[in-house]
Amino acid sequence: MELYTRIVNLKDRLPNAVVALGTFDGLHRGHQRIIGGAAEWARRLGGSSIVFTFSNHPLSVIAPGQSPLLIYPNEIKAKLIKTMGIDALLNIPFTTKLLHLSPNDFISVLYDNLRPAKVIVGPNYSFGYKGKGTPEMLRAAGRELGFAVDIHPAVELDGVIVSSTIIRQMLCQGNVRDAAFYLGRPFALYGMTVISGQRRGRQLGYPTANLAIPSGFVVPGDGVYAVNIRYGNTEYEGVANIGSNPTFAENKRRIEVHLLNFSQDIYQQPLDIIFYERLRGERCFKSADALKRQIADDIEAARQIFRTTQSY
Repeated sequence: MELYTRIVNLKDRLPNAVVALGTFDGLHRGHQRIIGGAAEWARRLGGSSIVFTFSNHPLSVIAPGQSPLLIYPNEIKAKLIKTMGIDALLNIPFTTKLLHLSPNDFISVLYDNLRPAKVIVGPNYSFGYKGKGTPEMLRAAGRELGFAVDIHPAVELDGVIVSSTIIRQMLCQGNVRDAAFYLGRPFALYGMTVISGQRRGRQLGYPTANLAIPSGFVVPGDGVYAVNIRYGNTEYEGVANIGSNPTFAENKRRIEVHLLNFSQDIYQQPLDIIFYERLRGERCFKSADALKRQIADDIEAARQIFRTTQSY
């Protein structure tokens, strides 16, 4: 997959293109239908598939105080899109210049640089200044310029319309299992660097890797989770605690992970944390021994989940 971080003229390099347009901030099952549709149509037409999206959420420019937390960093977003069979990804910064483009000017940028045979969007897609451009406006322009427009219906699962907003809410509530169902994959935090901690886990017999809460990204709500930890090319089962460790009167929120059957020194090493299920909420224990007994119970509960977890 070719990756571009600015608008470039690809109409000759990637002819007969099918273009998926969207913010695609969650790459959830609804987004997968649109992007997968572009890949499928490109194969049918003997052309190329292109995803045109933004490296930052448009609200970070339009209304910074309302910009949502990100679900994926850009490098992971690109890797996931690549797995969907896309030929080229335009992952460009949303800027004030783009903000002030009229809908017609945006269509001109799209047409002049990509010359699409077909464009695929979701029902709520908007573009141009103040979001005044609509899918129907895009379809009307396509009829004049010679490209088709597919408006993909919203995806509904179990009576819920799949959206990044709903998924963020689930994650913040600690509901990582349902979030995974709507994402189409378990939620994960990527490239988390192990930092120094108080070494209390080691004193309790359960050494933990301490991780700072990543700024700007959604993190599951406080509690204990069954997780997989990817270190290098290997995944290890484990448990993660998110919170401020009230048993020891700390007040800084952080993530601690305990890897099962693991004894290596991984200080300052990057880890990926893959969340499967919330085991319980964060609690304040009366003593270190009470906490130690609970950790043993949490590990056993996590092992049971790993024995029964099925693919999403």
